[in-house]
Amino acid sequence: MKLLAISTTTHDAAQSTSVAMLQAVLSLFAEMGSSEIRTVNADQLHIVKNLSCYANGKKDCANPASGPYRCWAHQGSVEDPEKYGGVDQMPVIYDGLAWADMVLWGTSVRWGSHSALLQKIIERMDTLENRAASWGERNPLRGKVAGVVVGGLHWKTGSVADHLVEVFGLLGFTVPPGGRLAWQRSQDMNFEHPDPDRPYVERWLQTDNGRGALRSFVLTLLAARRRT
Repeated sequence: MKLLAISTTTHDAAQSTSVAMLQAVLSLFAEMGSSEIRTVNADQLHIVKNLSCYANGKKDCANPASGPYRCWAHQGSVEDPEKYGGVDQMPVIYDGLAWADMVLWGTSVRWGSHSALLQKIIERMDTLENRAASWGERNPLRGKVAGVVVGGLHWKTGSVADHLVEVFGLLGFTVPPGGRLAWQRSQDMNFEHPDPDRPYVERWLQTDNGRGALRSFVLTLLAARRRT
């Protein structure tokens, strides 16, 4: 199995709860004999914003004329890097998605939602879903299993994970019930960080509760992969 993990937090990876959770998940997959694992830190990529090509006309998005990645945002950055702040690096993710059998998405929680970086990536994935929706082709994401990993301080971490399960399902991934792992430090909305959060999630991952949640998440995704 080819497993791709994409971190979309903008927090320092060494301090990030979602990164700690992704690392624990990948370690368990490796113990269970996953054939090949790749990781992407999306925060290190220059990703051009969505150009709302879909809204400009049904067949503007994923138009074959828009370059090898079927994306006007990428093609425009190749033709005029200065206009887009540099050449778009979303192909790192496009290529990874094409390679992978299973994709893990990791995000922090920002004001009751996922990271702005993840939202940008989701919007840029429109070109994949649109190949089926508008061009009658096969969706390149069809048959790929996705799992969601979310870490946060105190606000709606589970709800963010549930929302992402729905979104990735709509994009074309297979996201099984239970295909999400969520953790938050406190239920108190008035609680603020007196110290870093990562040590707390690392301790939780060593508890019976944490180990059980981790194992259940991984086994759920593996079972879904066997069924696809």
